[in-house]
Amino acid sequence: MVLWVTGVTFSVTTIDTKRQTERVQKLCPGGQLPFLLHGTEVHTDTNKMEEFLEAVLCPPRYLKLAALNPESNTAGLDIFAKFSAYIKNSNPALSDNLEKGLLEALKILDNYLTSPLPKEVDETSAEDESISQRKFLNGNELTLADCNLLPKLHIVQVMCKKYRGFNIPEAFPGMLESLEPGRRRLQ
Repeated sequence: MVLWVTGVTFSVTTIDTKRQTERVQKLCPGGQLPFLLHGTEVHTDTNKMEEFLEAVLCPPRYLKLAALNPESNTAGLDIFAKFSAYIKNSNPALSDNLEKGLLEALKILDNYLTSPLPKEVDETSAEDESISQRKFLNGNELTLADCNLLPKLHIVQVMCKKYRGFNIPEAFPGMLESLEPGRRRLQ
């Protein structure tokens, strides 16, 4: 996703994990996937891949994807853990509490998405700036924070609906806008 967003030309090689070639085994002992091969350098940790790409694929040739607001990197941090507990639960007695935990995590993210960032607030303006109009976590441009969180949100949305009949509540406009761009502006 990061490579695609930055506009880098790259190739994806699908690897049969059951029959890895000798070259793949040499590149990433233990078969840790995915991995990034750049020249002779191999990166296997996704966070290290992002750091490497951010250092190598830098402006002016490529977009800078790092979020300027540190909070953007941690917004929604515990959603996937709450989702996992909720979706994997087999004890009906725990379902309500686990769903509440997931809703609380989603609400925290929604509050972050709908609250203006410091750069959105103009102290001299007479306009009401209490609700953010930004498209993504850190502003109107996609960042690494979005690349990390958005796929997880889609998994949460699809899996919860299919296996628990749970939809992200309409009361979370920031969340719904993230999953369906343009939604808030159309209402």
